[in-house]
Amino acid sequence: MTHRGTRKEPPTDALYEATLRLVDGAIETLASRQDDQAVHLARKATKRIRAALRLMRQSLGTAIYHRENRRVRDAARPLTALRDAFMLRRALRKMPSRSAPLEHGLKFEYRREREAFTRQGSQAALTQLRAARRHLGERGPNARQVASTAEAVGETYRAGRKARTRARSNDDPALHEWRKQTTYLLNQLELLRAVFGFDVKKMRRRAHTLAATLGDDHDLSVLCAKLRRYDATTPRLTQHIQRLRSRLQRRAKKQGRKLYRHSAKHIKATLAANFSKLSG
Repeated sequence: MTHRGTRKEPPTDALYEATLRLVDGAIETLASRQDDQAVHLARKATKRIRAALRLMRQSLGTAIYHRENRRVRDAARPLTALRDAFMLRRALRKMPSRSAPLEHGLKFEYRREREAFTRQGSQAALTQLRAARRHLGERGPNARQVASTAEAVGETYRAGRKARTRARSNDDPALHEWRKQTTYLLNQLELLRAVFGFDVKKMRRRAHTLAATLGDDHDLSVLCAKLRRYDATTPRLTQHIQRLRSRLQRRAKKQGRKLYRHSAKHIKATLAANFSKLSG
């Protein structure tokens, strides 16, 4: 873990200011554009904002954390619905054979989500983000944010270790939860690098790789559900997806052993020591 140098803002201010900038960026993106790329960028921003809120959970207080996290989560819902509809069509294009009923069904779903987003989804997301910005802007930085950050990353790491154990069953909900916890960890590590200059390079890269692997498996899982919904299963397509998923899940388990090899206690202690140097 390395520190890239001093920052103009005190460590108690840096994360708070970075969170406000993330919210401002998401609002600006959605207010100016509504294309698929804008939706993708805004959705990524909401994930990063929620990661930042987790890092500030102790300093914000439980009630405020849950309130603002709920707002950002609700803002992300219409973004996620449109993103998923877009990604499923892209995933189907990579398949060796296609099903006309499934193609038509996914095309219909994408158009429906796009119309819903244009009609009300984008405005609903903006309303929630603006409310979060207003209430967070009234809070101000808190001296407990540094200690809160080290604790939060350790807890997210602990949750990821538990999710990895449950995901050994290859059960879709368990794999989905593991993906979520790994993505939370990745976003927090990215924030540590961007805000404080701490770069846990090996852990961050492993989290990025694992999150991508589990994300690909999740997309295929949803695609399988759509095949059944539209009665579009074919032996060739089903077998191909099953082979891909088996390969991805084996890869994820190998990657997960490397990422989650430490204890949460070790992660917390390492971060706390580095934050102590920064604060001093």
